[in-house]
Amino acid sequence: FMITLLIRLFIPDRENTEHPQVRQRYGIVSGAFGIFLNILLFSMKLMTGLLSGSISVIADAFNNLSDAGSSVITLIGFKIAAQEADSDHPFGHGRSEYISGLIVSIIILVMAVELIRSSVSKIIHPEPVTVTPAVLAALVLSILIKLYMFYYNRFLSRKIASTALKATAADSLSDSLATSAVLIAIIISELSGYHIDGWCGILVGLLILHGGVDAAK
Repeated sequence: FMITLLIRLFIPDRENTEHPQVRQRYGIVSGAFGIFLNILLFSMKLMTGLLSGSISVIADAFNNLSDAGSSVITLIGFKIAAQEADSDHPFGHGRSEYISGLIVSIIILVMAVELIRSSVSKIIHPEPVTVTPAVLAALVLSILIKLYMFYYNRFLSRKIASTALKATAADSLSDSLATSAVLIAIIISELSGYHIDGWCGILVGLLILHGGVDAAK
């Protein structure tokens, strides 16, 4: 509902998806909304991770922060793509959308590798995780928000045939799966007493890695 409302408010000529300026507005709406949601998720997860002592939740938080950065890159890509053709670019700047999509994919891959590295350290030096209803609620809310971001970015990517938004949608889906894995691991640790936070971090890293590879296709 929210993304539809934003489109109606900020893209009056929304059906003319071939026009560079209209495509730019779609990119701006998607990117700005994504930045807002990812910063919200980062703040919520960072607080949750620090309170619970969970490395996988903290890593997941910084993954959302990188997503906000990816949204900024997407915005820049759409802005460049909307520029008129010039002597150096006689066919316009449309390929910048593909470049921004590639940059988003690279960021996802780098975050995945860093998360796996941190998780290995957590396995070597395990620490208990504190589970509270607030922690569980924050993770469930995060999963729902990321699924929503996946659906609206996939919708927009198909509407304007955008590689950059397709990459963003794939990243949102992998994030929802990653947070689901974190939630399951925390519950298992609480019920069994086994410290599997680090192993969960590796699983999250692999899911994010898969999302990055998929987004780069």
